[in-house]
Amino acid sequence: MDCRAPKKGKEKDQANMVESNEECDDMCAMFSECNLVGNPCEWWMDSSATRHVCANKELFSSFAPAQVEEMIYIANSTTAKVEGTGKVGLKMTSGKVLTLNNIL
Repeated sequence: MDCRAPKKGKEKDQANMVESNEECDDMCAMFSECNLVGNPCEWWMDSSATRHVCANKELFSSFAPAQVEEMIYIANSTTAKVEGTGKVGLKMTSGKVLTLNNIL
């Protein structure tokens, strides 16, 4: 197989970039609120959550009361006081335990 040799003196390929300094004010956001009445032992997993929250103190394997007053802000514009942080073990259907740390 014959390979074509590059021509001598040929400029290297280059790309031209176009930049824009215009600001875009368009924004799309979606917020959802659900009020669920069901099994209080169920968890809803949200992998994009900033922090995990557990309302049942009995599920904590360790718990430390909050040293300073802290509030969390919920999507429906309400707030809730942080009582403390700790660890919660979640038993999966496989039998393995997933330990969540720094749970509010």
